Amino acid sequence: MQQTNEIKLSLKREYDLYSNAMAFYKKVLQEFEKKYQLSTQTFLERFEAGQIGDEADYFDWYAFAKLHARWRKTQSAIRLVIQ
Repeated sequence: MQQTNEIKLSLKREYDLYSNAMAFYKKVLQEFEKKYQLSTQTFLERFEAGQIGDEADYFDWYAFAKLHARWRKTQSAIRLVIQ
């Protein structure tokens, strides 16, 4: 029982870390959306279809969007375990 509690506590800390990182990623994504007047979803669709330029900002935007999605997926998995 003690080991289970320790594991859950560790996962809770990990969950909090993911929450902080995702808040940062979300802020960055919102800044790109404001700058380019595009939603991240629309940007991703156009970027992946090759319909948008290859400015450095676009590669950064793409990377942050993918990181945000990956971290959200992992955070959801952690949430299921610690509930």
